[in-house]
Amino acid sequence: MDKTTYRKKIWKNIFGLLPAKQKLRFLWILLILVVSAVLSQLTPLAVGYLTDHVLASQDVSFASVLPVLLLILLVNVANEIIKVARRLIVEDTATQAEKTARQRAAASLLKAPLSYFRGNMTGNIHGRLNRSLEGTVKLIKLLFMDFAPAVTTGLAAVVTIFLRLPLPVAALVILVIPVGTFLVFRQISTQKGIRVELMETRADMDGTMVELLGGIETIRTLDSAQAEEDRILGRSEQLRRKEMRHHKAMAFYDCLKFINEAVFSVLVIGLSVLLASHKVISIGTVLTAYLCFTQLTGPLRELHRILDEFSECVVLANDYFRLLELPTDFSYLPDASTDTARTAMQNTAERTAQSAASTQTGFVQPPQNPAGISTASNDPLNHKAMRNVYAQQAAPAANDIRIRKVCFAYPEKQDQPILSDINLEIPSGAFLGIAGPSGCGKSTLIKVIDKLEQAQGEVLLGGQALSALSRAALAENIALVPQTPFLIADTIYNNICYGMKRVVSPEEVKEAAQKANIAADIERFPGKYDFPIAEGGANLSGGQRQRIALARIFLRRPRILILDEATSALDNTSEKLIQSEIEKLKEECGTTVLSIAHRLSTLKNCDEIIVMDKGRIVQKGKYDELEATPGIFRDMALGILK
Repeated sequence: MDKTTYRKKIWKNIFGLLPAKQKLRFLWILLILVVSAVLSQLTPLAVGYLTDHVLASQDVSFASVLPVLLLILLVNVANEIIKVARRLIVEDTATQAEKTARQRAAASLLKAPLSYFRGNMTGNIHGRLNRSLEGTVKLIKLLFMDFAPAVTTGLAAVVTIFLRLPLPVAALVILVIPVGTFLVFRQISTQKGIRVELMETRADMDGTMVELLGGIETIRTLDSAQAEEDRILGRSEQLRRKEMRHHKAMAFYDCLKFINEAVFSVLVIGLSVLLASHKVISIGTVLTAYLCFTQLTGPLRELHRILDEFSECVVLANDYFRLLELPTDFSYLPDASTDTARTAMQNTAERTAQSAASTQTGFVQPPQNPAGISTASNDPLNHKAMRNVYAQQAAPAANDIRIRKVCFAYPEKQDQPILSDINLEIPSGAFLGIAGPSGCGKSTLIKVIDKLEQAQGEVLLGGQALSALSRAALAENIALVPQTPFLIADTIYNNICYGMKRVVSPEEVKEAAQKANIAADIERFPGKYDFPIAEGGANLSGGQRQRIALARIFLRRPRILILDEATSALDNTSEKLIQSEIEKLKEECGTTVLSIAHRLSTLKNCDEIIVMDKGRIVQKGKYDELEATPGIFRDMALGILK
């Protein structure tokens, strides 16, 4: 893709962030720019007139000068007022674009494949997202607040120069432009990519800092703070050296540009004075020539900064729009087995192929979904097609689970299977325990059941293929409680209600909290249910975090409940109370329960336990049977195997 087409695509995408009303405002901005450029030329002309026709008079009075002074004042005030209007319109347009851009970026990331997050550091993603958003919005501001005003003012100055000045003076004034432009483009060519390189380095450092802050307790325990400080210091020094090389080059070229302006300024003044001394031009024309010259050199002086920032922002905007083109995770896509879905997916693939960017990006692209479809989150037709397909899909009729010949390996590591030939039937309302040593595939299996990872083979929920169920349908029927629960920085009340699609009464929340054995703790907090939880639940104990997550399931009353070491941080008393409530939920709602546990006593009341090893099911049975049978389960129960 050539540069012109590439930049047209960027601008088309940026304008696509704006509603029609905002796009129409660009016409007002262009009109304001033209009016402002014309008004800016009135001051040099007025000064020239003042010099030639007022001050040249033998009898000069302040009254004769006052109208011209007032005109200069009014013109400059009017010009500033319309500049304020232009700025407010541009800022409103930019903030509208930023609002839409942020929402679309969130939609794209929240529905991106999990492989994308495995391949990119969280801090790096966050840093790049912020910078790319900033660059995308800055493009609009650069165009209408820096570049376009500089060009229109410069063109107006050129027109005035040729209308008011003799050709030799006009030619000399204009000559500053090609020389200055040559220096600017030479500066850009020598510093090409340095801003992007510095941006990439800073993004990597952002990722490192977020990583370190996430492991602050481990760093403190191992007393490795000094080592990490030294590592950051070393990388910061490398960044500083790059920046200083860039600043030295910038200072050198800025000096050359200043010398260029100074030389031509002296030449223009000298030639104008010479012509004035021979009565070829008037003294007022000398002043007009100099003022018009300054109106050319001002924008020229800023041209490098504008073009350099423009180039950087184009790269950032491209990063942003590539982020929007991340593939949608397979769990949000319709089942490819239906005609409607196939049509929607084919349309999506065609539209994405037409708009796919071919330029380099800092984002690591995850593998395409198996259907070969990369769905753009900012494609309204794509979203409409997906919603229509999902509307035709029913929820599972029952809550039994059948797994047939399921195999799984991470897309990044296809040669390292995690699950191999899993066959399993879980009747409706059954309580299945899952045990096995670390790394045997337990958590991966439940992720496959909840459509978080895509496996080969067949998974049926209530007799319906998992691939045919939408994410919304799964959320209504399945609840997954991980070992490390997700808590948002909000109140306890809102954390318990998190994910609910209906209005929840305070009584329901309190009842759920009681069943999760967290109600007494909440009552002791300042503000009780309005107590604010810190990021990640940092101001709560591990057990409290798990119990708040468990309160959600008692509020949701799911048809299928999956527990992944969900009570590992609880004391025995709390665990028994919650296990009792889960069994009541199972009896009242017919909930099918799957529970992973390293603490095997948690699985004593299971209807059946499967034991996994190296991605396969190697044992099945009840707790007492497995404990009495030589094998992995017995070894785990005796503490021989972890």
